[in-house]
Amino acid sequence: MKNIFLPVFLLAAVASMGQSPVWEPQWNKKFGGTDEDIISSFTITPDSTIIMGGTSFSGISGDKSQVNHDTTNTTGDFWVIRTDSSGTILWEKRYGGSENENLAETIVTADGGFLSGGQTFSGISGDKTQPNWDTTLNSNDYWIIKTDGSGIIQWDKRYGGSSYELFGSVKQATDGGFIITGSSFSGADGDKTELNQGGWDYWLVRVDAVGNILWNKRFGGPGNDFANSVVLTQDGAYLVAGYSGSGIGGDKSEANRGDTDYWIVKVDDSGNKIWDKTFGGNNNDWLFALSATSDGGFVAGGQSFSEATGDKSEPNHDATTSGSDRWIVKADANGIKQWDKTIGGLATDDLTRIIETSDNGFLLSGESYSGIGGDKSENNLGPEQTWVVKTDSQGAVQWDKTIFTYGHDETGSAIPWGDKCFIAVNFTQADTGGYKTEIGWGNGDYWMIKLCDETPLSLQESGQQNNEWVGFPNPVISWFSLHASQSEGSVAVEIYDVSGRLIYQSVYDEITTGKSIQIDASDFPQGILICRLIDTSKVSTIRVIKTG
Repeated sequence: MKNIFLPVFLLAAVASMGQSPVWEPQWNKKFGGTDEDIISSFTITPDSTIIMGGTSFSGISGDKSQVNHDTTNTTGDFWVIRTDSSGTILWEKRYGGSENENLAETIVTADGGFLSGGQTFSGISGDKTQPNWDTTLNSNDYWIIKTDGSGIIQWDKRYGGSSYELFGSVKQATDGGFIITGSSFSGADGDKTELNQGGWDYWLVRVDAVGNILWNKRFGGPGNDFANSVVLTQDGAYLVAGYSGSGIGGDKSEANRGDTDYWIVKVDDSGNKIWDKTFGGNNNDWLFALSATSDGGFVAGGQSFSEATGDKSEPNHDATTSGSDRWIVKADANGIKQWDKTIGGLATDDLTRIIETSDNGFLLSGESYSGIGGDKSENNLGPEQTWVVKTDSQGAVQWDKTIFTYGHDETGSAIPWGDKCFIAVNFTQADTGGYKTEIGWGNGDYWMIKLCDETPLSLQESGQQNNEWVGFPNPVISWFSLHASQSEGSVAVEIYDVSGRLIYQSVYDEITTGKSIQIDASDFPQGILICRLIDTSKVSTIRVIKTG
């Protein structure tokens, strides 16, 4: 049996005394040129540096030191940035050909280097050393680039057929090679040795440590099937996941529950199918994230428009068919569902990433259009924001955090940093405001922020003194009271919103035990309010939620 390392990340579950964490920004950085730069991937390296990748349309400008290979800047190149633990750039590199390249994922390799994968329309040009299989350059192939730890190219490879390939994900195998997954519309030509089962099929390519093909396999049903995730299992096999519009037929053994369902295929290290599983409700369910879990199973997640039907046990928070929630499915090593959870607000919410944390819970990240409601405790500042959710081991929400900018943010993703912090990234066109402190370079930048939970420190400073004050009603609509159970004398009251902005300040004299301070909250923003009560001997902190 082969063993693999399954990373389990630290992150505090909830703040003490039953309160949600108070997330405070530590720093934030933007990265870009004067055109559009769209982040799609980031990870943390073993030496605590940060690697980000995406697609850049910028020339030399801002943080970008190399020209786009298309000097008209109408098509994109891969753009990879490595920073230190504070977000300071160590190096940045552009990789591409004369046509369009779109980066999907950059991973850390066992030798300390990196491998970036995506899709390419280019022929031999720039950094691309092999021709596109479609010599007209009207359709694209997979493209991967292997670099050393400084971003210097060691080799590149193209994989495809005569039609379209959509790159999904890549992972390093236990022998130092790589397993690449995505979707293909090509027939049996080029590097592809099997005919399609329907329209689009899952397409796996297994390569050695220098990119030579060992085998390739197609998996699909009679409809369209799109793969975007792959993970290694503890028994040396692979789970390939995405979403399927196929019924029974071809490689698909189970009927669809709705229009599209989650579809997960387990294959051995020679590409032979072991089993396949379908999970879904009565509408569209799109799988975007998959993670192997420490118990030998897996957790899958994505965006669901379905009602509580089929495998989906809970309805969406938006009862209409126009909104979507995150839908999480936990299964054992044989693909048998253990539980599922629907997590969302009252509008559209989707999912980019799932990470298992050290307490066997999960950190979920993606984007949200929702305001306060359902599982979402804070209003957006811009139209669409990155939304981070922490659950326990059974998928129950422990806390959530909205990452505030004034922009329409996309491709949100978060990774724990220690047990009290996390780092999040997204693509944004926002300038300053919310948590963002730097004006953008151009039409959109990579943006990264580190947030840490400051609640434990505040509670330690005030000992058990929070028990001396109670805020009610909670949640708050317009007025609320701060009730003193063990206090007397003068008390200074400071109230902050979740971004740390002071929104109220006053001093109240002759506060005695049993007396209440009445606060008019009608003009306060909706969301979590942090109330600090300061007398001559101590500081107390309580939290209330403004919903009206």
